Amino acid sequence: MSNPRPAVYETAALPLSYGGAGIRKMPPLDNGNEENVKGGPADAKHVYRVSGWLYEEGRFREGSLTVEDGIVVSVRRQKASDAVASGLILPAFANAHTHAGDAVVREDLKGTLEEIVAPPHGLKHRVLSAAKDEDVIAATRAYLEDMLHTGTTSFWDFREMGVRGLRQLYAATLGLPLRPFVFGRPAGMAYDAKEARALLRASDGIAISSLLDWDAGEAAKLARDTRAAGKAFAMHASERVREDVDNVLDLKPSLLVHLTEATDADLARVREAGVPVAVCPRSNAFFGKVIDLPRLVRSGVRLLLGTDNAMVNSPSMLRELDFAWKVSRLRGDVEPRTLLDMALRGRRGIGGEDDVSLREGDDAELVVLDVPGRPTFGAIFRAVETNLAFVSAGTRALVRRQGGLAELEGKPAARRKTSASRRPRARRR
Repeated sequence: MSNPRPAVYETAALPLSYGGAGIRKMPPLDNGNEENVKGGPADAKHVYRVSGWLYEEGRFREGSLTVEDGIVVSVRRQKASDAVASGLILPAFANAHTHAGDAVVREDLKGTLEEIVAPPHGLKHRVLSAAKDEDVIAATRAYLEDMLHTGTTSFWDFREMGVRGLRQLYAATLGLPLRPFVFGRPAGMAYDAKEARALLRASDGIAISSLLDWDAGEAAKLARDTRAAGKAFAMHASERVREDVDNVLDLKPSLLVHLTEATDADLARVREAGVPVAVCPRSNAFFGKVIDLPRLVRSGVRLLLGTDNAMVNSPSMLRELDFAWKVSRLRGDVEPRTLLDMALRGRRGIGGEDDVSLREGDDAELVVLDVPGRPTFGAIFRAVETNLAFVSAGTRALVRRQGGLAELEGKPAARRKTSASRRPRARRR
């Protein structure tokens, strides 16, 4: 399932119309082979090139990539001398599981997983219920800006608080060149047909916390309505304790999250059902669980990487990768390529192909890492945010200057503002 643009809930006035924010028109690239700018100003293109090492099919190859008006128009097996950034060129990260609204929770976190996140009375739910809309929007906005500035351009969010929660999230994304895939959730813990229809009109699907929290019959109605609407149904499963995998799969989910306590037999059933699983190692560790990544990889389940709750973890996929790399060694290690691909493959959607290579015709969602010497997986996992030399999100591009990332045209990149006049880019259909 790709990332479709959601329909607007007619009476909710949700800001769901997306339109890109362009970068400054660059001068033509003079390589004698490509016609980069035609005619005068009326025909000028937004063109740039990055050079160094391309990540393709699990290997690093010398090459360069040309972008025109936010689209990759050329991928070459030779370096370029006129690049705006040089280094290791990767697709931008895709964060496969977030709770962005949780950024409004400012308290020091104490207690069990249930006491902090379980609905309806866990700490985060009490804070979200009491918080003003503008406070949730501002906190979420800052979190999403940090996401962009750490190299992520698409994310899959579980959004609590019903239609109100969707409004808050969409307001926070205004003007940011991010591509969200948004799962709504009922405001209460019971099925309401009218609310379900409203959520499905205004989101990409519905996600519940867990069958441990929901009546099985009520959850089944939500899953049924979601499938009927052609949207994605998702849920956490076997995070704190093992849950009956047959009951979970009976709901025909499009995505599961965690499976920390799943047995080998459970994982085999999930693989046979073809359901992808988002794993969040830092979040699991915070709540006292060490995920057995080598076992999940051996199971053959399609795995993706996410950062989970915003009040627990930063949205940095570099930090998540570093932690996943280290924690995997506790149980036998995982091929580095496997870990990196888990952080990238979500960019093509829930049911997208596993090939993460940047190709001609792709949206220009990419990062360039400044790493010394020939690139290695270890260099990526050790990288920090200051190693990001370049971040591109379609027609918006940020390049590292003295003092941090700045717009490619040279202006400082806007950060931590609660309002903007521009809307996010259109999602890939």
